[in-house]
Amino acid sequence: MKIDAANIRSDFPFFNQRERLKNIIYFDNAATTQKPHTVIDTISQFYSSYNSNVNRGSYLVANEATESFELTRQKIKKHLNAKHLEEIIFTSGATQSINLVASSFVSTFLSKGDEILIGKLEHHANIVPWQLACEKIGAKVRSLGLSKNGLIDVSNLKKNISPNVKLIVFQHTSNVTGLTNDVKNIAKICKENNIYSFVDGAQAIAHENINVQELGCDFFCFSGHKCFGPTGTGVLYGKIKILNSMPPYMGGGEMIESVSLENSSWNSLPHKLEAGTPNIAGFIGLGSAFSYMNNIGIEKIKNIESVLANELYVELSKVKNIIFYGEKGSVPICSFNIKGIHSYDIGAILSEQGVCVRTGHLCAQPATSFFKTNSFIRASLCFYNTKEEIHNFINCLNKAIKMLS
Repeated sequence: MKIDAANIRSDFPFFNQRERLKNIIYFDNAATTQKPHTVIDTISQFYSSYNSNVNRGSYLVANEATESFELTRQKIKKHLNAKHLEEIIFTSGATQSINLVASSFVSTFLSKGDEILIGKLEHHANIVPWQLACEKIGAKVRSLGLSKNGLIDVSNLKKNISPNVKLIVFQHTSNVTGLTNDVKNIAKICKENNIYSFVDGAQAIAHENINVQELGCDFFCFSGHKCFGPTGTGVLYGKIKILNSMPPYMGGGEMIESVSLENSSWNSLPHKLEAGTPNIAGFIGLGSAFSYMNNIGIEKIKNIESVLANELYVELSKVKNIIFYGEKGSVPICSFNIKGIHSYDIGAILSEQGVCVRTGHLCAQPATSFFKTNSFIRASLCFYNTKEEIHNFINCLNKAIKMLS
């Protein structure tokens, strides 16, 4: 099958159904991606044909629902190259995945006076849960050394490590700069120093080939809605030995082995960490999203996006008085400002022209301090975007600048 922009965009109803969307330039993919019709149809088919709860009933449609639901777990295990199926935990998103580990892992593996290292470019969801967990046990969150581009300074990482450091938390790819950390080497340093590693992969999952065994991290998480799947779905990968040692995050149905009023015992993984009825339709749809990505091919996606990232950076570089945050990377995420003009004003006029970009602190307020600004303009693309859209975006941006200057 020949894969080009027209073929790809025809798979996404968002770009084709409504008249008003024909001229829309959707450059906010780091916030959420659009959904291919195969994902939408898969969710609709579940609700219309075999809607039932999972891992409970033994009748026909219940079995079909459970099989489809668990098939997604198998797809994700294969996609991440996890060693065990039980290492794939379903959550409501990266935020719940982080909160799960912050609650269950920190309370078990950390003590008063221990430290967690976190960089200043992390998303709020990868900062606040660790702060809350540390407050409960008297542990501390400490700043991790970064390079001028906001990446973890691997060469100086060991200097940040004290005997009290028990966990290093970091993003695979930045939602501000689009730059990618050296996850493999960071995880290696952690292992050499008996430190656990947690990777927020929310911005990497749709752009990179993720092999958790090769990366060597202890935890990896992502949200389904950032990789063409439904909102309300997410995945936590954790090494099975660690997950087995963690207490349940929530109590409820499916996570139990036995219950009495006096005491209860817990189910085996992954169910021990998946209390309650999950987003069944969502996870079946997420499985369809992974099939869609794999049918195109991650390497093909990377090649398309590398070209787009370069085009975006080159064209933006021609804009007068532009200020970049970070350097050009292979992931097409670029944050910038226009000297003397507030990001919100630029964003408002771009919106009037049909351009969808993100403005503000990007849920990364420490990053604004790091880069000495108060907000960003972020353009984030994916493989269904085009060079033509980039050129139209630049024209709209220049119009906005002219109006505000």
